[in-house]
Amino acid sequence: MTRLLTPASLDSPSLSAYGKGAEPAYELKFLLDEARAREVEAWGQRHLTLDPHGDPALGGAYRTTSLYCDTPERDVYHGSPWYRRHKFRVRRYGSAPANYLECKSKWGDRVAKRRTNVAAEELALLAPATALETWSGEWFHHHLRERRLSPACRIVYERLAYVGSCSEGPLRLTLDRRVHGILADEWSLAPFDDGRPLLTGQVILEFKFRTALPHPFKQLIAAMKLSPHTVSKYRLCCATWHVRSSRLGAGQAAVPAFAEVIAHA
Repeated sequence: MTRLLTPASLDSPSLSAYGKGAEPAYELKFLLDEARAREVEAWGQRHLTLDPHGDPALGGAYRTTSLYCDTPERDVYHGSPWYRRHKFRVRRYGSAPANYLECKSKWGDRVAKRRTNVAAEELALLAPATALETWSGEWFHHHLRERRLSPACRIVYERLAYVGSCSEGPLRLTLDRRVHGILADEWSLAPFDDGRPLLTGQVILEFKFRTALPHPFKQLIAAMKLSPHTVSKYRLCCATWHVRSSRLGAGQAAVPAFAEVIAHA
């Protein structure tokens, strides 16, 4: 197994797969306790290469902040027909000045992402009812207007990422820790201190790959007896904050219990 990739290969396979005629990549998630996450991390250190974009102060991890969008009725959360396959969010890595307007499309375990890099001050262009046709983020703004989407919550977590390559193509392994969330109604990715923990003592493990499940991942799954587990940070945030939908009457909760969110995310 090759331990080194060229810089161009460090992106998520789902980003590399996006484009006309391209096959979506795959993402497979697991929910682990810290002890098992440490075992996976040790495996990654032996067989893969640590993502060089990590922050040494965070042990090679990098802080990710995401602003998720939804309708006033929480159609994305409830999985309404027109909202099931596409998730719109704005993402920032660490303290970098760049912000990414991102659409993540999903079909089962297959995903594809489209995103555009914009400056922080350009996020204000998402608020008006009309956008500049010449702006690189106009496609994102168009989908927001079409789907009546606006900021819903802001989530921050620390991601440790390992990359590698094998006969099946590029692969990426990530471990997400210290996931916190806060409700949001502004186009901002500013740091926050009053967020609530969304996964206490648990770590999200994710495998990302281009086509068939890579042999190294098969070996890791077998050795550690891992079972895939769907987890949605956005749904967890809604459940943690007990978000209510405008389509429900007073006293009716719009989100299920935490355990149900984990089981059916």
